[in-house]
Amino acid sequence: MRSQSIYRNTFAMLLAAGLGVFSATGQAQENADASMVRSIEQAPYGTYLTDQEGMSLYLFDQDTQGGPSTCLDACANAWPPYTTSLPPEAGEGISEDKLGTIQREGGTQQVTYAGWPLYYFQGDKQAGDALGQNISNLGGRWFLVSPEGEPITEGQRSEEPAMEIAPSEGEEPASRGQEVHDRTEDVEGADYDT
Repeated sequence: MRSQSIYRNTFAMLLAAGLGVFSATGQAQENADASMVRSIEQAPYGTYLTDQEGMSLYLFDQDTQGGPSTCLDACANAWPPYTTSLPPEAGEGISEDKLGTIQREGGTQQVTYAGWPLYYFQGDKQAGDALGQNISNLGGRWFLVSPEGEPITEGQRSEEPAMEIAPSEGEEPASRGQEVHDRTEDVEGADYDT
């Protein structure tokens, strides 16, 4: 009898813990579906757009205001679109009438501001990072966005994002190997076949 009671109590505790996990997961998913655009001020860029977590948002000068996103496939890996499943909300300093969405290939909704599709930069790792600011990449230039909906041209990123190690077997990517090769000088008369 006692073992049945212990079994029931253990089962009840596991069930309650499981429901708590599902509830937390559901809450996280609900929060992930919501999008908010807000603004922060940081030198030397001035005031610019971020998401609700303070992650910088960018525009791509190859897009056109009111047009579709031109950043697809490999581009969207480096510059992930800011997507939502709910209407975006305006945070402090943001004009609600400038917020909108466009449909991307595959049906996801990308948040726009003043008609510009908004993107993250893969190199930004924490709130306040702006390593994608005013750089040329994938056929165009990338800029932070002002609350007026204009590209911010002041300031450039202050450092290069860290080079990532290839996920398989911890090997360095080919570009890193090429960089090492470029820095290594061949020694005249050396025998490299041994």
